[in-house]
Amino acid sequence: MTYRFVIAAVLNWLVVGTLLGVGVRYLVSGKMMTYHLRILDVAWSDLTPRTRMLMLTLMKGTGLVAVCTAVSLAVLLAAPFRAGETWSRWAILVVGATALVPTLVGALRLRRETGASSPWWPHVALLAALGLAFWLTGDLGRTGW
Repeated sequence: MTYRFVIAAVLNWLVVGTLLGVGVRYLVSGKMMTYHLRILDVAWSDLTPRTRMLMLTLMKGTGLVAVCTAVSLAVLLAAPFRAGETWSRWAILVVGATALVPTLVGALRLRRETGASSPWWPHVALLAALGLAFWLTGDLGRTGW
């Protein structure tokens, strides 16, 4: 195991922890996040019950995607990646990007179309961490791992 592998593992585990934290926060929340309300430009209490239910369902669905992605990445990291399986670096990148790219696009779209401050930069940071970890493990599976 090299220092590059250790750094890559730490970066990937940070992505897992962040996705898990955000996902759980979205899942347990009883109301929308402040930035969501700013985008809607209406108070939570002014929304109809059905609209509140719809918005919470969409938010909790996003949270569930984050949790499922975190669990999938954790399984990949704990077994095949740790064992030095070459394919695992590709799987980690694809699984992570599959969740992060669409949510980044959504955050940027909301920012562009509403002018509201939608948190797009965490997506970029997490994608950068995945990309750097992927690059650092370019020789995964070769002798010396």
